[in-house]
Amino acid sequence: MAVDPLIELHDVNKYFGELHVLQDINLTVGKGEVVVVIGPSGSGKSTLCRAINRLETIASGTIKLDGKPLPEEGKALAQLRAEVGMVFQSFNLFAHKTILQNVSLAQVKVRGRKREEADRRSLELLDRVGLASQAPKYPAQLSGGQQQRVAIARALAMDPKALLFDEPTSA
Repeated sequence: MAVDPLIELHDVNKYFGELHVLQDINLTVGKGEVVVVIGPSGSGKSTLCRAINRLETIASGTIKLDGKPLPEEGKALAQLRAEVGMVFQSFNLFAHKTILQNVSLAQVKVRGRKREEADRRSLELLDRVGLASQAPKYPAQLSGGQQQRVAIARALAMDPKALLFDEPTSA
């Protein structure tokens, strides 16, 4: 059965100085497919996620999203990052914004949604992760696990083509 590829890596290599972190990585992830990459600390899992989202450059090889090579910079790169959601180990929530504001912000700034529409979508997703009642609170008022679920709701709110999780069970 042929897979309709969403993410394709061909002979991807990444170095940090002399350290060869990603060595000739070949991977195809089909649309709708869930793939888990496991390995010891320092084996390149986070680097792989960051390379797919173009937060890390690669030394050689190619990475494609939906059949197109990753853009180098500019508006095309910003568009890529809107299409590939990422939940980081540190959730990167804005401490000075409420949970609702954290989930709604990129929808308004990047997707161009009206604030009311973004807030409605945010509340739906916060409810889905069991945190709708926490919407008026600030990140510091939530546990690590709750903050992680806010980050997941924020990533889902952008309706990404792909969603990358870096250490999804860390909290």
